[in-house]
Parts: sequence; structure tokens; C-alpha cells
Amino acid sequence: GYAESTIVTRVKLLKILAKRGANLLDPESVKETIARQEWCNKRKVNAADAYAAFLKMIGGTWDPPRYKAAWKLPFIPTEQELDALIAGCGPVTSTFLQLLKETAMRAGEAHRLKWSDIDFASGTVRITPEKGSKPRIFKISKNF
Repeated sequence: GYAESTIVTRVKLLKILAKRGANLLDPESVKETIARQEWCNKRKVNAADAYAAFLKMIGGTWDPPRYKAAWKLPFIPTEQELDALIAGCGPVTSTFLQLLKETAMRAGEAHRLKWSDIDFASGTVRITPEKGSKPRIFKISKNF
């Protein structure tokens, strides 16, 4: 099945489409509603995917619109900017952010960590992957 976050996001998108005038039982109505939105193409792709999943669930079909998502380069903060952010947060958030900084793990991977994933003797963290990634082991600093 789908991840809980995927389901929640798709349901929200379907509700937004319905609220903005789409008849979810009429694919052409949904197509027109998506086209009218002032969303970036990636958001429109997500809306079309959400509707396709809905149709699959109820046994419907459609010819989805084709949108090409524009990829942007991500903002990559300097180490000093990261350290300033971490220093400005409370103890729980700063620990979480320090873990992300040192390991480059995804936030979802960090949230799912268990105490048994941390080896204090060797100073390592074992990552259980998400989204098709591979399991990894990272060294963490003694400051951690």
C-alpha cells in the first residue's frame, strides 16, 4: 500500500479539487479544474496522480493531462548557517537537526529511529531506509 503521508496528501488534493468546483465523478471536470489552478506544474502532476489513484479505487479511468515539472536547484546553506539554525533551536529540535546535519538522513528516517539503531560504543547510527533507499550506517560525532 501507500505511505500514510501519501494518502493524506492525496485526500487533501482531492478535497481541494472538489472545493474548487471539480466533479470527482467527471474526469473532464477534474482536468479543467486542475488546468485553472495557479499551481506549479509539479503540484498539477501531484493532483493528477491523486485523481488517478481515486479513479483506480472506484474502478474508473481517464486520460490524464500531461504536465512537465520544472526542477529547481535546491538551496544549500553553508555550514555556518546550519550551525546558527541549530544553535537557535530548543534542545529537541537542535538534536534532531544536528542528527540530520551529521548523517544527511531524511527527516522520516530520523523520526523512525529506535534506541536500538544507535550504537553508542562505536558512535554509529543504523538507518532503516524509506522510499526505496538502501540501509546505511553513519558515524556520529562525540558532541552528539
